[in-house]
Amino acid sequence: MPRPKTPLGKAILTGAAKKDPQRYRGRNEPEGLGELGGPPNYLNETEKVVWRAFAEELPWLVHSDRALLESACILRARVQVQQDLSAALLRELRLHVSALGGSPTNRSNIQVPEAEAEHNPFDRFA
Repeated sequence: MPRPKTPLGKAILTGAAKKDPQRYRGRNEPEGLGELGGPPNYLNETEKVVWRAFAEELPWLVHSDRALLESACILRARVQVQQDLSAALLRELRLHVSALGGSPTNRSNIQVPEAEAEHNPFDRFA
């Protein structure tokens, strides 16, 4: 059985699209995934604080990461208030953080695109 196609967004972040651009040419994938946004109202205050911490720590997260981030916030909040420090919970939190690109190994695969410089129409006269 062949491997599933790597999504274009992941290929761009990992550098695979630069390495083999013809493989990703002509892909029709969603654009403008939107900003992550604020925490959902149904999270408690500790979980909302954790949400904002994750948003600051992992600036590449987008709107489509919200579902996974919600469960990661719930797990991390439980650890912070020492409600549950079981090996299973810590393992699950580690898996969530890795899936979001927050571990050193996963982070090395993410290349956040540089912001494009604002175009100044008078630059041509300089």
